[in-house]
Amino acid sequence: MLLRRYAVGAAVMIGLTACQENVPKQRPATPIEAASAMPAYWKTVPATDDQRLDLLRRLRAIDPCALIPRADLEKLGTLLQVENDGPSKCEATFDSTETHKGTSVSWAIGVAPDGYSWGQSERQEVDGITVGRLGDLDNGPLREGQLDRSCLATAAFANTATLPMIVRTPLGTEPCPTAQAALARAMGGLATEPAQGTSPDTPRTALHGKDPCEVATVLDVPVNVPALRLWSCQFAFRGADIDVDYQYTARDISVDGEPLFVINGHPGYGSSHDSGGSTSYTAVVGPVLPGPGSALLGPSVPVVQAYGENRADLEAVLRATVELFPAT
Repeated sequence: MLLRRYAVGAAVMIGLTACQENVPKQRPATPIEAASAMPAYWKTVPATDDQRLDLLRRLRAIDPCALIPRADLEKLGTLLQVENDGPSKCEATFDSTETHKGTSVSWAIGVAPDGYSWGQSERQEVDGITVGRLGDLDNGPLREGQLDRSCLATAAFANTATLPMIVRTPLGTEPCPTAQAALARAMGGLATEPAQGTSPDTPRTALHGKDPCEVATVLDVPVNVPALRLWSCQFAFRGADIDVDYQYTARDISVDGEPLFVINGHPGYGSSHDSGGSTSYTAVVGPVLPGPGSALLGPSVPVVQAYGENRADLEAVLRATVELFPAT
């Protein structure tokens, strides 16, 4: 009888343990809780150039809009649209699309190899991850003529990745609680590294899977790996500094007159404007992206841009870069 009771009791305990293991873990409610729950990879400083390059590849492969699924966004208000406005950027709009009437939540994956600039932000730190918050009223009352409220909540990870979250809300509301909640959820999403294209709001583009420093290898010029950014590459070419950027931008900004060249169906344009001796050349490398785009400047397109001072050098670098993109 005692043995039977022991067996029954053991079975009940096993059943209870199994049930407890099947209970979903509660999501971190605050950024500092989310920081504590991040995997070790986000708490470890890259020690070599190979580790830094691996970080950039992994971050570029993450779908920014998948960090906060639509089901979670819908808890923040009446979700009207989600726009993938950069290869590692996303913005959600709630309640109204009229300027200063609705709420916008925007976030971006990035890197800060020299450390994140916190300014006046309130900060907490755990396991090498710092989370901060800076509200528009932290340094004084509403400014004269201010038309909305804003709050910046940011996570800066030990591996140099960053995740800033900017929330704008109408006057009479408090943006920071939304920013804090959204950042905590996005950090949980970042930990799972969802692949580009996971979110239905993220279109596949020509920039996905590409490395902006690939052209430096083609041109046989060195790069300073510790200083590299996520979607840009800086190097010296023919003795002058060049910056190559991959991004989404309004089509009417990218198209400046007739193209200088067309490679694999991708038109490349010079610039008719100089800024302090510096100028930029741009190539459109894919079709128009879905989404609202700009009412004034047209829809967004994926582009590669080369910045520098010498126009001949910029055209050479842009041509070499565009050749890396097959015809679409």
